[in-house]
Amino acid sequence: MNTQAPGETIGAVLRRLTDPAGGERLTLDEAIEILGDRGYGLAMLLLSLPMALPISAIPGISTVFGVPLILIAAQLMQGRHRPWLPRWLGAKSFSRAELARILDKALPWLERAERLVRPRLGLLVTFAAERLIGLICVIMAALMALPIVLGNQPPAIAISLFALALIGRDGLFVILGLVTAIVAVFLVAAVLGAFVAGVWLAIHELFG
Repeated sequence: MNTQAPGETIGAVLRRLTDPAGGERLTLDEAIEILGDRGYGLAMLLLSLPMALPISAIPGISTVFGVPLILIAAQLMQGRHRPWLPRWLGAKSFSRAELARILDKALPWLERAERLVRPRLGLLVTFAAERLIGLICVIMAALMALPIVLGNQPPAIAISLFALALIGRDGLFVILGLVTAIVAVFLVAAVLGAFVAGVWLAIHELFG
């Protein structure tokens, strides 16, 4: 059942995910149900925000949020009406208290961003454009899921911008997401290149 009230702000919807009356933990399936008709944008925002914040340095967190993001973005690319997760993944849960802590840091930024989001540049948020956004977000989520130091946040920020574009039907945020995605690819490539160069240099020093 869709529990989202008409005209409800992004912050208000996300805050309802932290309601302790629902129990100490929240499953991904429960979260998607609460997110309602704006499920793709809000689900992508929910899963990318923790990686866009400094807590993305916690070991293993990139995979925890990256894998469901890949699946959700892939469904957007395929044109599914609403996101769906396999049972084994939808049953995964996380602490409502921890989510509330994340939202406390993210909501001031979200509230400012939401004031800027409005329907415009409609050609960039058509059904066909959404499928392209889904493809780009699959790539970004895959990069985000990699255990790369300093490489997780740029793809997460790109996904967050695309999510806001989907929620507000805002083509300008699609452009911002594209620019950030390009920067993210170059940054991740630079980090990987530096790592490979370092390994090669170490091998050369040891055996050369």
